[in-house]
Amino acid sequence: MSGIIFKRARHYRTVDGRHICGLCPHGCRIAPGSRGICGTRLGAEKVLLADNYAKVVAMNIDPMEKKPLYHFRPGELVMSVGGYGCNMDCLHCQNHSLSTVRDGDGRHRTVPPHELVAICRSEGVRNLAFTYNEPTIWHEYMMDIHMVAEGLDLIYVSNGYISPEPRKEVLERIAAMNLDVKGFSEEFYHKVTGSQLAPVLETAEDCLSAGVHLELTYLLIPDLNDDETQLNGFCQWVSDVLGADVPVHFSAYHRDHRLCEGRDTSAADLLRAKKMAAEAGLRYVYLGNLPISEGQDTVCQSCGAVVVTRTGYKTDSKGLDGDSCAACGDSVNMRV
Repeated sequence: MSGIIFKRARHYRTVDGRHICGLCPHGCRIAPGSRGICGTRLGAEKVLLADNYAKVVAMNIDPMEKKPLYHFRPGELVMSVGGYGCNMDCLHCQNHSLSTVRDGDGRHRTVPPHELVAICRSEGVRNLAFTYNEPTIWHEYMMDIHMVAEGLDLIYVSNGYISPEPRKEVLERIAAMNLDVKGFSEEFYHKVTGSQLAPVLETAEDCLSAGVHLELTYLLIPDLNDDETQLNGFCQWVSDVLGADVPVHFSAYHRDHRLCEGRDTSAADLLRAKKMAAEAGLRYVYLGNLPISEGQDTVCQSCGAVVVTRTGYKTDSKGLDGDSCAACGDSVNMRV
């Protein structure tokens, strides 16, 4: 692997000696020698640097279903890469060993774009996912990877907290996104994530407008984001604004990081959320992070045939004919 690469950040302006980052809605004002909230924008004397450029902390080949993406190339493998830092500060972060790291913490290795693409090709995968930590703050790296990634489809597993201009750049270059909706109130976002809900919803809407395959994940936290108002609001927003065919994954939460009170999500909690989603008209609702059989398979909403069966991360797509139900020929909103 190569040595350290210094990369100028793409989205910022300098006012009175401070760099105002334009990558996400925080708009951090970064003085020379200091960093933004995400920990990856480093102020130099005359420029703002993307200090995390090409610094890879985690790299694995995963099943597509682990992202989770259930309606995008089911059963295929995906090269998953992650760095460090995050532009949210979630009290309950389930991946804080990466998101809270600053300056790489000595655990990263430098993998330039052409080397990462070469690794993907040598492993015979056609999918590359930016995941584990927040890919928004790897913006410069992703943009350069796209330039040399012919034949590879790029995937984002993201919190969606990104400003309009870089968001447009991302959506022009990726094939699929799993967007993590943390809750469904501005109060929750402010108190629990240190961010805002509105830009996340805009990202989801822009994702569909750009023709990018979209799936949503909602981590269900008892007594924080599982009340009827938030869940009904979320499900109705998906149905009314995004469309009832957008797949939704309700995932179980476990106490972690700085949120260690209360209780973990139960199977009953997940089933309750699934029922509410069905009542709102959502057609593809899945349950994750607990060993529960219901909410794993993809069922044709026209004829009731099971088109994709899942046991853990093992997938059987015999019920598919291309991207449609093999039994009746109707669409199941599948990208293959």
